[in-house]
Amino acid sequence: MNAAKGGYTGRMLRVDLDAANVSVEETPDPTVWLGPRGWNALIGWNEVRPGVGPFDPENRIVLSAGPLVGTCAPTSGRVVVSSLMPRGYPQPMWASATMGGYWGAELKYAGYDGIIIQGRASTPVYLRIEDDRVSLEEADDLWGQGLYATQRALKERHGQQYQVAAIGPAGENRVRFATIGHRLKNAVGNGGFGGVFGAKNLKAIAIRGTGGVALADPAGFVSEVQRVWQLARGGIGGIGQIDSGFPLVACTHGCTVRCGARMEPLTDHYGVGAAYKMSLCVDSGWARGSHPEYRGRSLHGELFVPRPRGLGEMGLNVGSLVEDLGMTTWVYDTWYRYFGALKELGIHEIEGERLDVDDPEWWRQWLMRVARREGLGNDYAEGLARFYERHPVGPRHLVDFIEDAGSRGHGWHRDGRAMEPHPSPFWEYSALLYAVSTRDVTPSTHDFFFLNGLYGYPDAPKDPAEIPARLKELAEVLYGSEEAVYPGDAYIEHVTAFHQHRTIIKDSMALCDWVFPLTRRTFDTREDLERELAAEQGSILGDMGAEAALYRPCTGIDLDIREMERPIAERIVNLERCIDVRNFGRNRAVDEAVIPHYQWPEKTDGTHLSADAHEFRALLDRYYDLRGWDCSTGWPTSERLRALGLLDAAAQLEALR
Repeated sequence: MNAAKGGYTGRMLRVDLDAANVSVEETPDPTVWLGPRGWNALIGWNEVRPGVGPFDPENRIVLSAGPLVGTCAPTSGRVVVSSLMPRGYPQPMWASATMGGYWGAELKYAGYDGIIIQGRASTPVYLRIEDDRVSLEEADDLWGQGLYATQRALKERHGQQYQVAAIGPAGENRVRFATIGHRLKNAVGNGGFGGVFGAKNLKAIAIRGTGGVALADPAGFVSEVQRVWQLARGGIGGIGQIDSGFPLVACTHGCTVRCGARMEPLTDHYGVGAAYKMSLCVDSGWARGSHPEYRGRSLHGELFVPRPRGLGEMGLNVGSLVEDLGMTTWVYDTWYRYFGALKELGIHEIEGERLDVDDPEWWRQWLMRVARREGLGNDYAEGLARFYERHPVGPRHLVDFIEDAGSRGHGWHRDGRAMEPHPSPFWEYSALLYAVSTRDVTPSTHDFFFLNGLYGYPDAPKDPAEIPARLKELAEVLYGSEEAVYPGDAYIEHVTAFHQHRTIIKDSMALCDWVFPLTRRTFDTREDLERELAAEQGSILGDMGAEAALYRPCTGIDLDIREMERPIAERIVNLERCIDVRNFGRNRAVDEAVIPHYQWPEKTDGTHLSADAHEFRALLDRYYDLRGWDCSTGWPTSERLRALGLLDAAAQLEALR
């Protein structure tokens, strides 16, 4: 860590729950690993061996905060959590997720870049951190409590300034979609990492830090913060002035950009102890309904999947209960679609239990049974794909359409089929990202989601001549070719690799994936944007080097954004792939599990993969060639791994060949 003069603390906390021992070690070299995604992957590669499962004591779970966390950089409050993912289907995979709020900043103020957790405590415990005073405390009285009650209890016990990340009953019972939660809404959600905490008998981590984050060049950093904020202030939409004042709230430390986060009054009908519901993105589905229905036909059959209906005011209460139990709020979108489609087929019960999916009380009882693994809830807690293996109710292609091996056990999202419409070329981006990723690819699809609005979303032009010239210019600058926004699969391998790298960079800085990278600048009104698009000169481009521009005065390390992309982010992509190759036999056949899903027509333009998916297999070949991976296996080649300095990975994969 000698290269850094600011940003990083240089210290990682290791917690061995078997030995009830804590120790401090040096943070891995940031010029090689940059931040959380790199550190976490390095620990996974070195310490999580083949044969280890997500709920085994030998598994590691790593929580890390990047160099900008705890500063005033826009949206810089996130923490990255990595582990073997319980939700992974048909087998676990190494994956990462992020959490907003204030916990990550408090970790930095306490003097740590991250926490490595291993082993399993003999009885329930929580980890208490106050600067250099670190201890494991008994948590028997907290076990069984909801997320909100746990946070209240620890704040009352140790002080309101403590920031708490905890699990609810779902995590304690190893539900595969259990969360680690913080505040009202911030959570590490879809991967099931709450179950990893539960398997380790770890209820919570409560942190109080009284330090700060050093800056290499304070004046230069503040100047860059002001400049970048002007570009970022419009959020993902890139349009409008900042809204401020209650009920609008910032969902994370350092965030001062336009966003839809808001507080909604809650009657607390279910007694979770919250007067408000913090709503983000999918949360509105419980109260107001979710994404549109789907109708389609492919070589796999015919489908009608209904739109989840809103449950009104009681829906807010059900959504709050989900979060208090410690489960991802995506359970509604996933399970309503399955249950609702069954009812359309004339199936009104499973194992004698009625499907009353428009009744909030039915959902309350269902959620409680899942969180406690009671009765049939024990099988629901395994996720839809695994549930169907035990209870094959309805056609197999219905379940696969909602959640399967291609989506890595997550509900399909940003695919142009199951949920939001995404006309070509956007669904092709998602298809390739899903193929080569280990989880729901939303953090990467946010990156190019901004293009939809410029492209005429959801009615994208089918003729390249109809695509606005300024959008073609933007694609040329971002991706190296205007063909990146043409319908079809042209140039998509380059777009995919670019956004994989940029997702790792923003995770390593710990910035919001709704905002970074700054692909286009903010406009005050839609009319301003349209005028700029129609103009013959000018630019709508943001600052693709904003992360590096903030990083340099923060840390004192002179890394260009291209160096962050290659070799650093490329090195991390390859090491994460090597973990899954070595530990779980990841190969081309696993990547091609996405194909059946994309043979269903897209919602708006009907485009899809052919019966033999020859175009997608050719696209995979091009991606593997670009990455330097073997086209027959999908494994990184020894030559590419050595060129990236991954000598141990090269040797271990060579032995496996």
